[in-house]
Amino acid sequence: MGKNARYLTLALAMAATGMLSAPAMAAEKTIGVTVPYFGSPFWKAGLYGVETAGKEKGYTVLKGDAKDKAEVQIEQIRSYIDKKVDAIIIGAADAAAVGPAVEEAIDKGIPVIALSVPPKSDRLTSFVGADNIGMGRLQGICLGRAIGGKGEVGLFAGPDEIWAKLRVTGFKNTMEADFPDIKIVAEKAGGTKDAGVAAVEWAKAHPEMHGIFTAADTMAVESINQLGASVEKIKVSTSNLNDEARTALENGKLTCASLQPAVAMGRDAAREAIAAIEGGKVLGRIEAPALLVTKEKVAGYDFSKIIAPADYQP
Repeated sequence: MGKNARYLTLALAMAATGMLSAPAMAAEKTIGVTVPYFGSPFWKAGLYGVETAGKEKGYTVLKGDAKDKAEVQIEQIRSYIDKKVDAIIIGAADAAAVGPAVEEAIDKGIPVIALSVPPKSDRLTSFVGADNIGMGRLQGICLGRAIGGKGEVGLFAGPDEIWAKLRVTGFKNTMEADFPDIKIVAEKAGGTKDAGVAAVEWAKAHPEMHGIFTAADTMAVESINQLGASVEKIKVSTSNLNDEARTALENGKLTCASLQPAVAMGRDAAREAIAAIEGGKVLGRIEAPALLVTKEKVAGYDFSKIIAPADYQP
């Protein structure tokens, strides 16, 4: 065998065993993401932001749909631990319930970044969330002006979650500071169906009520649907904008919506994860600014930082 042939044979043998491909065989960089529910426009947008930002930097992004069940999310977190992902991004399905699994990941040296809804842990690498107080404040300004700065309103507070409580705080503070002639005459907490029931009850019990605050879009849509013709005299505001709420806004049944830039928040969460993995600068907390959209602005509004493209599937 000639010298060149021997070199070729050796090279082929080394390539077959991976000896010549060390750079190409560098360990795959992986981020595991778990969120409450893929069907939510907000979480879909957040996932889109994480995935696009991660792929731009060469990361594989694993995605888990907790289906609004803490036990499913716990299994997803533990699966990510077993797979030795480089970081975990989580929007908690149940902050307290998933906390111990998050602690397990942190104990294994995996940085954990919270997106919008943090799990119970004081050792998170970073938190990326919305200015929920600001979202409530913008609702207050919009609704207050829409009913002429005086009169009666109802407040549907949503679930017993921190984001909802902060939106309520922002709304109440705005009513007190900027609209002293507006009185909150009815208040209730609960889920989507409860919002519709409350709206109907309030419309009957408070004939002078001209506005309703709702903590989230699904609650606004349910309220509007149950109010029927009464929605003509009762202005409804909300936070976030699913497809049904957007349609209601376009046709004037919804007065306004305060928004959180979910796509941008997902991108920020991915950047925080990558910085933690690669030893870069981790900001530790990022609060996205609250935004507002009204009927007059919705047609030309730029939703690219807020809503995932229509053809995106997690």
